Amino acid sequence: MSFGLSQALISIYSLLTVLTSVFALVRWVRGPGKLITELIQRTLSWWAIVTTASVCLFFNVELATLSLMALSFFAFNEIVSKYDLQLEHKKLLRSCYFAIPIQYTLAYFNTYDLFLTFLPVTMFVLLSLRGVVSGASNEFNKAIGAVHWSLMMTVFSFSHIALLYSHNLSLPMGDLRFHLVLFLIVTTELNDVFQFTWGKLFGKRKIIPHISPNKTFEGLLGGILSTMVLAYFLKDFILVDAGKALVLGFLISITGFFGDILFSAVKRDLKIKDLGSSLPGHGGLLDRVDSLALTSMVFFYTLKFF
Repeated sequence: MSFGLSQALISIYSLLTVLTSVFALVRWVRGPGKLITELIQRTLSWWAIVTTASVCLFFNVELATLSLMALSFFAFNEIVSKYDLQLEHKKLLRSCYFAIPIQYTLAYFNTYDLFLTFLPVTMFVLLSLRGVVSGASNEFNKAIGAVHWSLMMTVFSFSHIALLYSHNLSLPMGDLRFHLVLFLIVTTELNDVFQFTWGKLFGKRKIIPHISPNKTFEGLLGGILSTMVLAYFLKDFILVDAGKALVLGFLISITGFFGDILFSAVKRDLKIKDLGSSLPGHGGLLDRVDSLALTSMVFFYTLKFF
């Protein structure tokens, strides 16, 4: 682990320590309330998230790839378990689980062309053929569409983070690849925090109340500006100039917002509040990383084609 990466992680832990102390003090002085209780729950969950990420993503590429593969496995399982699929359609899931290690193997060995086509093309064709062979025509379109969409949003998307470790982005590599992953995760997740905070403090005009009633224009704008400022101050961490850092911050904020909205729409359709309950204050695992489903791809291709 490089010195710069160590400093960054120490800074994150220091911030969590300060936030935990401040929230605990506020609750002690003013008594328990809904907002402060939610903030404390979210902060404690962040301790677990940051610690897990520190161990799994920033020591070596092999452990990071395996950890991301596990993330995709659990995220995919979390969402498909909420679908009301017929028994014959559930058999489609078997091939999907086998596809996950294949996708991450392609990412690890930087087999770029196969990486790009395996899930979007090969698995789409195989799932369609498997669905036809099963003979279950009832809700065929719904089953194929839901399963393949879930595969793309929880496996194809997150596997781009694994590709950051191995793909040549015409940037100084070595330890910088760990910096890129940390930059992506920190800006994506803090963008969620910024939008949540600005929305709570100043939010009045709702953006799409029929899908996500808590999203406001004020929260979105505050999140965009805050994330751009954060990306600007982190520009030297990933060795990009100020202009590129601001573009990355803007794109991560916008796509993070839409990633959250996409999964909110799915949860509305399924008539559930959260996709799980494994993280207090956050819901399930996928509820916490839903924004990352889009930002991981946008971040990778923005770096690649800059």
